[in-house]
Amino acid sequence: MSIKFKNLVTFGCSLTKDNYFDTWANYLSAELSLPLLNKAERGAGYDYISDAIVQSVTTIDSPLCVIMWPTADRFDLWVNDAVPHLQDDIGYASWLDGDNPAFCTIDGTYNKTRGYCFNGAVPRGLKHLYYKYFYTQEFHINKAWKTIVLIQNYLKHNSIPYIMSNTYPLTSMIQYNYDSVMQSEQSFLDQIDTTYFVDDALSGGFMEYCKKHEFDMFNLHHPKTEAHKVYTNAKIMVKFNDLYNRSR
Repeated sequence: MSIKFKNLVTFGCSLTKDNYFDTWANYLSAELSLPLLNKAERGAGYDYISDAIVQSVTTIDSPLCVIMWPTADRFDLWVNDAVPHLQDDIGYASWLDGDNPAFCTIDGTYNKTRGYCFNGAVPRGLKHLYYKYFYTQEFHINKAWKTIVLIQNYLKHNSIPYIMSNTYPLTSMIQYNYDSVMQSEQSFLDQIDTTYFVDDALSGGFMEYCKKHEFDMFNLHHPKTEAHKVYTNAKIMVKFNDLYNRSR
């Protein structure tokens, strides 16, 4: 491996960092012979992922940044001492360390009083009120597309090599929370540079790939580790070779 890359840094949700088995991030680290800095979090959405990228990626020595974007219908709710009623909702937060529910600060530390409350797109606890009274899939899809555009420009501005992948198709990013109204902002989607995504990002994604190839599932939403291994070689390594292998 060229000295151009000294670290692999990854971002995403539980499909990128799991407490129970290896994911594509672990296999990619092995394929590239690079140390892995896995900054994904279980249940994380677009607010946290973009925060974590901006907070950390420019501080890492010669990184290759690889992101797997989750579904768009997630709501990363911020909790601190100003909202003690949300602190009492800790029981509905993701078990980030695999043992206990916790909130997660922007720098990736866990505690029970301050940080983002993750639980994917499931309307649990007080977050249920958001999904009941304020959620629209139109807003979330537009926000996801816009976030991708902004992060691509941020990485380009800072000369950070990167690859992006997605759990669901970029044109169909909702997992649970559908509604009857959808008027997406096509200009946001049109500004995404899909040349930095794995192939078929507009019409496919990791979960679509797993379904198509009938991989065994750990549960309804998490393919077993073999799917991650195959996907790494079939999709992410192919894109790496397309973008960066010529400079090795």
